[in-house]
Amino acid sequence: MFTLYEELLLVSIHEDKGIFIGSSMDGMKPGLAGAILAELVLTGKIRTTNNRRLQLIDASQTNDLILDETLIALREMDKERKFGYWLNTLNQKPEKLRKQIIASLIQKGIMTQEDGRLIWVIPSPLNVEIKASTKYWVINRLRSNVLAQEDIQLRDIALLGLVSACGLLELVFLRDERKLARQYINELVVGQAMKEPVIEAIQEIVTAIAAEVEED
Repeated sequence: MFTLYEELLLVSIHEDKGIFIGSSMDGMKPGLAGAILAELVLTGKIRTTNNRRLQLIDASQTNDLILDETLIALREMDKERKFGYWLNTLNQKPEKLRKQIIASLIQKGIMTQEDGRLIWVIPSPLNVEIKASTKYWVINRLRSNVLAQEDIQLRDIALLGLVSACGLLELVFLRDERKLARQYINELVVGQAMKEPVIEAIQEIVTAIAAEVEED
């Protein structure tokens, strides 16, 4: 299984050129930091408080370098802070973070790197019977979640919220699909946040990301 920040990064990589899509870069800076926090929410490490601050509830290590470095930073903080604070704090070295995520994806066997270019391993380990990249399968899953509007997992709700907040819908949906997709994702996140504490925390994260993207 891939983490939210791994899948979010995959969306921003050009399918053929093996480089990051220029239009995605600004949104990905707060987006990857937010995806790390969202992953910690889904794994039960953090949650949102009644006053909308991040609360660390389990600081035990995960054997994931990125998550564990984040948990150390959270543990060392002397008081609870809002999610927007942590987006800025975790986003101090975006290039280092991208390199860490790329290394993880290479280790998982879905891509290689040559002369600064990312090369997809085809077929993807997700489906060895069809000649397609892992990015193809991630995009295909997100499109099915929105366009078919079937039952959706909490992890996919989180990823869709992140993609929308980062301004990356154009990398997943066709032009005439985006308005519907944006509206459906917003309704999905807001609706589930009223029922699921996990998605309530995710909503705080995607709201903070969207605010950062709009400010830039």
